[in-house]
Amino acid sequence: MNLSLCCISNILAEQGHKFRTMTFKSFSSKERSESLEKLSGIIINNFNVSERIVRHCAANGIKGYRLSSDLTPVIKHPDVMLALEDLPNYNEINKSIKDLSYTIKETGIRASAHPSEYITLTSDDDIKIKHSLIDLEMHGEIFDRLGLERSHYNPLNIHIRKEGDAKDLSDIFFKNFERLSDSVKSRLVLENNDTGNTWTVKNLKKYCFDTHGIPVTFDNLHHEMLNHDVSHKDAFFEAFSTWDCAPIFHYSEGKNGTRAHSDMAERLPVNYNEDVLFDVELKSKDYAILDIIKRNNERKILATV
Repeated sequence: MNLSLCCISNILAEQGHKFRTMTFKSFSSKERSESLEKLSGIIINNFNVSERIVRHCAANGIKGYRLSSDLTPVIKHPDVMLALEDLPNYNEINKSIKDLSYTIKETGIRASAHPSEYITLTSDDDIKIKHSLIDLEMHGEIFDRLGLERSHYNPLNIHIRKEGDAKDLSDIFFKNFERLSDSVKSRLVLENNDTGNTWTVKNLKKYCFDTHGIPVTFDNLHHEMLNHDVSHKDAFFEAFSTWDCAPIFHYSEGKNGTRAHSDMAERLPVNYNEDVLFDVELKSKDYAILDIIKRNNERKILATV
């Protein structure tokens, strides 16, 4: 049972190891030099917290970690547009990145990311497309700085959120996809969705994997909400077949039959004896993961009795 923590460790947060952020409103409310100094400290903190979380995962049998998508807040806001090198204390920022890179390699934790839900490569709004490309490129840059593979082993996972004709939308998607660097294109994977009726595992495979080789991330909860009578097992293996390495799939359970994530799991992820890493998207984060690991171990012990 290979499980991955998504962004925040509730256990470490309770100990004071928390991510920090900054809005453009906050950034622009102070003298620029003061805001840049504060932003530098926030970014250093965020990479240091990430490093601590990776060690926490390794110490507790958690095999993967989904990096926060807000490690470097505000720097790519259209009215800011900074490189990391433009920030004061860049040497310390770079050291915190290298420390995280070293820890990921030392522990063998598999790293991934799920860029913002506002990412879109199918919008009619050119500004939204531009901002999405910039956001994705920042993720690619961070992954490169961390020395992560330019492959689906270290994926950047997004959705195609627009609804409509799957063929037409995929054409628009790939027109904008071609504007991305290899750093992003080589890592990009697409997740099934349930907010409309279009982006099932089947359609993602047909219009994105079969045409351009982009793997499909199977999310069990989204599939439960939108499946067109395709079984969990069939959708699992259809998505599984698109990966050129062990997939990273998503596991969650919905509150009272909804798509709202539960705090803890009542069931266990099902991997059909395949090598899969599950990003656990339950709200209790590492508490939920450790509970799943405990119950899975108990199940294995009972099976041998």
